[in-house]
Amino acid sequence: MGALMESADQNNIVLELKNINKSYNENRVHRGISFKVRKGECLGLLGGSGTGKSVLLRSIIGLEYIDSGEILFHKNRIDTLSEKELLKLRLTISYSFQSGALFDSINVYENLAYPLYEHTGHSDKEIADKIKNMLKLIGLEGKENIMPSDLSGGMQKRVGMARAMIMNPDLVLYDEPTAGLDPVNTLNVIDLMAKFKTDGRSAIFVTHDIPAAVKLCDRIAIIDEGKIFFEDTVDKFKNSNDPLVKKFMVNTGI
Repeated sequence: MGALMESADQNNIVLELKNINKSYNENRVHRGISFKVRKGECLGLLGGSGTGKSVLLRSIIGLEYIDSGEILFHKNRIDTLSEKELLKLRLTISYSFQSGALFDSINVYENLAYPLYEHTGHSDKEIADKIKNMLKLIGLEGKENIMPSDLSGGMQKRVGMARAMIMNPDLVLYDEPTAGLDPVNTLNVIDLMAKFKTDGRSAIFVTHDIPAAVKLCDRIAIIDEGKIFFEDTVDKFKNSNDPLVKKFMVNTGI
């Protein structure tokens, strides 16, 4: 029975990082980081500033190169892919940038349409319908012709997240999506992430926003001194007696 459960768990793994090491000259950022992300779960990745949370996300998507270790996506190693192979990978692993990373020179509709025209054979009507549904989902109906510079920061982040999701990726990497937002827009973004989560997609949520992580995530992992020193369910995180976890929670307002 135990072997069957272990086999089922392995089949449920979407992403696995094995003993990741990364340095910048003398600065060792990652010192053997390992964790897994299961199908349909959101893993909250926490840690102090400079602990390399965003570096991990960029390494997964191929924007950074690890020094050693392995990154596996659906059991296939992806840290050794060529740039051409990475372009294909980025259709199934999507990165939601902290800033939204919208194209400033084109409007909301064109920002959302760009990946669909580039990577699908959808007709104009199919693309228009998909964008209409996405704008309804993110609460920005009727904003198709607005330029990014005319959107609020919260709206820009929602459009950026929508563009990250519009290709229906298997895994979404959220890089501090609530950073710099007021409480109302923070709730809007978290609610949107929760809606995306109901579709069964996996996600990694890098954040300093502990209440948001507790609300959204299934498990929490914390980086300290280049390693994962805690990885467990949200309930275990909230009730942990580990001095480092408790200190972390106190320092972040819990």
